[in-house]
Amino acid sequence: MLSLTPELLTLLRSLDKNAYAPAPRAFLKRAPKYALHILTDGITPQALQRAHTPTFDALIKNGVSATTARGVFPTITGPSHTSMLTGARVGTHGFLYPKMLDAYGNRLLEFSEGLMRAETIAEAWRPRGITTADIGSRFLRGADMLQTEGVFGEDYIDITNRAIAAINEWTPNYLHVVFYVADSAGHLYGPEADETLWAIQQLDEMTARLLNAYADKNLDDELVILVNADHGMVPVNETIPHSFAENAGALPHGRVALSPRGFDDATFEALMNDPRVDDIFARDELELLGAYGPRWGEHVLQLREGWMFETARPLAGYHGAWCEADRHIPMFWSGAGIRAGAPLDACELIDIAATLSVLLGGAIPENNQGRILWEALDTQNKARNVRFAESSNYVDLLLQRDSALEELKLLKRERAGGAMYRSEYDSERAEILLRARMNLTAMEEERKKLEIGA
Repeated sequence: MLSLTPELLTLLRSLDKNAYAPAPRAFLKRAPKYALHILTDGITPQALQRAHTPTFDALIKNGVSATTARGVFPTITGPSHTSMLTGARVGTHGFLYPKMLDAYGNRLLEFSEGLMRAETIAEAWRPRGITTADIGSRFLRGADMLQTEGVFGEDYIDITNRAIAAINEWTPNYLHVVFYVADSAGHLYGPEADETLWAIQQLDEMTARLLNAYADKNLDDELVILVNADHGMVPVNETIPHSFAENAGALPHGRVALSPRGFDDATFEALMNDPRVDDIFARDELELLGAYGPRWGEHVLQLREGWMFETARPLAGYHGAWCEADRHIPMFWSGAGIRAGAPLDACELIDIAATLSVLLGGAIPENNQGRILWEALDTQNKARNVRFAESSNYVDLLLQRDSALEELKLLKRERAGGAMYRSEYDSERAEILLRARMNLTAMEEERKKLEIGA
């Protein structure tokens, strides 16, 4: 069995300069001391339902689950992981895409995660002595132990062995374990292909091994478990040549194309009438999604489900857009601090950071824009139960935001189809945007209420 080296153990223990002193959580019937957070990169709710996963099924049965939780836009690994671990939307933390425009809008550059500008949960929790480890991802800045995918790639058995070694020999308060194998299978074979379902089943078995490691140390009663994906996956039926976007003045990548200076009216209408195009987001619409950044450009074109831009190697699945299959992710919580059977409907990836902070007694990251999932928590204080009602208010506002984006899409299609005058379009668009901005303000007010006293 893989073990941590004596040198690494000495280093990890030397980093524990802050005594373990989590915030009091008397409102929880059973406050956890440890969290196991498993990220199953790129799996869809449908694939999870089809795969044989007895371990995941038991966690869901004894906890809470959401099959239509929302990721963040863009639905790509780097931005999604960063949002999950900071609670910030991509426009706030700045990790907009694996690619970004150069300062002149002439070409796409690789984005460096070192440019990310938001506090992570590891950084927020350190003053209270809450130790953190990340095995499989490079995005938990400030973690006490960070072993990135560059160490072991997609070797899910090696990842599991390293995580078990950390549990057995060090036991960090928060252990984040990231598996990429199902995402890769989805890209190569399709999101619900037999190969992808097989990969998900392997992750279920690895999760059982991790849970057994905690059980061997008699930590079951102090452990909360979270399993989620970072984004969905769309089957790829057809590809589009890069020239389709480039001829319109946009730079394509995956399922989106960035337009540095925006499309003129004629090009905009032609693209919106193309059956391969799902939507074109302007800057103010990206702001509704919390996804605007200067290196995105003035317009972002996204393709319909089933389509992507050509790649060197044919792919059977991809993601990145804000279509339903790209953005919907499975998420389930179980164990200490979780109210088994509670409803968990319209939640988001960015809600994870704040909710874990409350469960473990850590400070909520300063750039957090997600809400605490109070409806999932097993509380004993009646005053805290009021948070359930407040959570439903927030959920209603979130659904209204989604409705506003759909209204805007339909309006753009009417304009492109010649069904309205430009003045009428501009007036209706301004009214929807005003309503949506008021909605965002109300969402932020409700979110802050949910943090009071946390």
